[in-house]
Amino acid sequence: MHKRVPLTTAISVVAGLTTATVGLTGAAAQADGTAPLPLAHYSHMLVDTAHRHIFLSQGAGSDGIVVTDLNGAPVTTITGEQGATGLALSADGGTLYAALADGDAVAAVDTANLSESTRWPTGAGSAPVSVAVAGGRVWYGHTAGGKGAIGSVDPAAADPVATGQPSMSQWAVAPLLAAGGGVLAAEEPQGSLSHVATFDVSSPTASVRADTEVYGGTATGFQVTGDGGRVLLAAVQQPAPHVYGTSDLSPADPAVYYAGGMYSGPNSLAADADGTIAVGSSAGSGAGVYVYAGSKTVAENHLTFPSGTLAPDGLAWGADGATLYAVTRDSAGAYALNVLGGAKLTDTELSLTHPGYAVPTEQYTVTGSLSTGGAVPAGAPLQVTRDGTALPDARVGADGSFTIGDTRPEEGAYTYQVSYAGDAAHRAASASLTVHVARLATSIPFPEISSASPHAVAFTGSLTSQFGLGSLPQGTTVQVSRTNEDTQDTEDLPPVPVDPATTEFTVRDAPGASGRFTYHLSYAGDVTHQPTSSDASVQVSPYAPALTLKAPGTAARAAALSFTGSLDDAPYTAGEKVTVSRTDAAHTTTPVTWTASVGTDGTVTVEDTPTVGGPVTYTVGYPGDASHQAATASAIVQVSRARTALTVSTGASTYAYGATATVTAHLGTTYNGRTVSLYAQPGGGARTLLKTGTVDGKGNLSATYRLSRGTTFTASYAGDYRYAPATAARAVSAYAKVAGKLSGYYTSTTYGGTTYRVYHHTVKPQVTATVTPAKPGQCQRFQAQEYYGGAWHTLTTSGCFALDAHSTAVTKLTLTNATGHRFRVRTEYVHGKTDTANLSTWSSWLHLTVRT
Repeated sequence: MHKRVPLTTAISVVAGLTTATVGLTGAAAQADGTAPLPLAHYSHMLVDTAHRHIFLSQGAGSDGIVVTDLNGAPVTTITGEQGATGLALSADGGTLYAALADGDAVAAVDTANLSESTRWPTGAGSAPVSVAVAGGRVWYGHTAGGKGAIGSVDPAAADPVATGQPSMSQWAVAPLLAAGGGVLAAEEPQGSLSHVATFDVSSPTASVRADTEVYGGTATGFQVTGDGGRVLLAAVQQPAPHVYGTSDLSPADPAVYYAGGMYSGPNSLAADADGTIAVGSSAGSGAGVYVYAGSKTVAENHLTFPSGTLAPDGLAWGADGATLYAVTRDSAGAYALNVLGGAKLTDTELSLTHPGYAVPTEQYTVTGSLSTGGAVPAGAPLQVTRDGTALPDARVGADGSFTIGDTRPEEGAYTYQVSYAGDAAHRAASASLTVHVARLATSIPFPEISSASPHAVAFTGSLTSQFGLGSLPQGTTVQVSRTNEDTQDTEDLPPVPVDPATTEFTVRDAPGASGRFTYHLSYAGDVTHQPTSSDASVQVSPYAPALTLKAPGTAARAAALSFTGSLDDAPYTAGEKVTVSRTDAAHTTTPVTWTASVGTDGTVTVEDTPTVGGPVTYTVGYPGDASHQAATASAIVQVSRARTALTVSTGASTYAYGATATVTAHLGTTYNGRTVSLYAQPGGGARTLLKTGTVDGKGNLSATYRLSRGTTFTASYAGDYRYAPATAARAVSAYAKVAGKLSGYYTSTTYGGTTYRVYHHTVKPQVTATVTPAKPGQCQRFQAQEYYGGAWHTLTTSGCFALDAHSTAVTKLTLTNATGHRFRVRTEYVHGKTDTANLSTWSSWLHLTVRT
């Protein structure tokens, strides 16, 4: 069946070729031998290794099949083979079959005596163009009735006859045939596509395996692999030969074999029995032949020709499993046979890498790698020379890497040559590299300054080498000198040692003055390092002394107080002063100030008699001099104050919900402060200010507060110059508010001035209790009483009902034989352990009576 299949997959594969690379590592190999061919035209080549012959057909208009030996030397021409085009060899190699386009026949040539043994006419005007041998039959592509067709001959039949096979698809022109593994493939061009069909011909009757259009064009290479699993198609309209599975003609894996460039025009292919694929092209910078090892997608080799370009369908493998034959044509139209005996040899490439550094007297290492498209020849020897002098061989590692170690006593350029002789599977390769041995450049970066004062300049520098390479010898030093930029005086300092492990050195100096100094740092170099020098400018500032005070934590008011302080970075000039200031409650914005002397050793003594209690801050300020910066320090001394009495009282200890409490604070004796603040903090709530004010002549300050829960009242006195701050507190309790409600009655009445709700005897009165503030989850109880004998008697007291989310509890009364009786009911909130805000509370009584 002839079907069309979506080509998106094939298109994506082709598009991917635009960024592909062949991946060859060495220079392209050339043909091992070339011989001119006595051809006017070229159509097809067949290699008969068993008889050491090559058969070359010349297509329509020719009259003979040229025969050469395996080196291309002419042997004979089999004449009378009119328009010989397609060639095929019998399974036993004894017969050459030729499609005679001008002879309307298929000829059989004896490969031993090189003469035609028989021919089978294919019909007038049939012009067969191709032949293939499969399933014990000879198949040929020809023309019948103005259209392409496939025919076959059974050479083993008693009377062989060329017979057309009209059922084997429909063809516009005579199809090109190829066979392998019991599979016959046929192709005809369809623009940039090809109509391809595959047939199972392992039985006498051919059956269709697949029939469709694929990416192709005018096929100049068409072959079925020996196992019958894949069909390969090369066409100049495509950027690479395509590979399809013969079962359904879908792209195989790999789907293409690259042939040297987007516009290379692949024009030939050959598949060897071991799966090696050769593809070729005659256009572009990558012209030549690319050899692939079976399913590998990177070419093993790229083969070129000494002259000329590859002819269409100009490739064939010999049966020796090694030799590839190629027909080329030069610009003058002359044909030649190229014998590629090493076509399957893998190209190799040697690459060398410069050492990280190469310095005199120290060993350095040249690294390299041997890369190949095949297996790495691990352990293979590599010949090494330096400026023509042989060095020990290097050995190829399992990953293709190798190393060359060497040492040179002096600076210079040295050229290393590495050669690989090749082996049975790899081509030879060589590479060279010039190594420049030179002392490493060094530098002294700007150092890290840790101290810059007149008596202590210290900085840490480093002596670095190029790329951080090359070890410094023990005993390496850096020369140091100092120049005062103000006076331009220069003084040599002792050299400083360099730590070889860290490359660091430390300079310590005491210039004895402030100002800008330049430190000159120089290194003389050694056999592996170049000399270097640098300057480091250091600004030496005046001393920044630390001022420390040793004041006591507490002191008595109105008593003499003395403490000391000290300035470091001594000595100091005699007669210098510090300023002392005292800040206290009486002097918050305008401190009391005086001066104190500074000893030459930096000692300071502070003396005072504080008259105000509380925290007193002493601040000592040193103004600085020519050698010292200013310094300041503070100390806080807690000066004693007397205690005063402060109390809080309320009108009661327990209040009803919503009651107003009067809170009174009483302040005792003070000096110059009589202000008190009153605060309220309800249980579970935030503290709020009730009132701040001056107490009255009796020392009292009062405020009111409406209670909804237990509350703590606090009085606060901030203190004054002579009396310390004080606080006092009082906690009071508050009852919850419980409201009861009856429902379900139908009227009301009064007894003795008390209102009663009237219920039918069939109704169960409903009692609802609501607690404020809300107490969800807390306990609520109900109590019912009956009036008789001139008094109220308790009938029942319920257990706990849990208040709901609305702080409500509901119950119903069941009254038996209650008609004409009077009752009352109340409800109680019982606070639990989790409620610390309100006390337990009963509601008022609710009265009811029952009638029929």
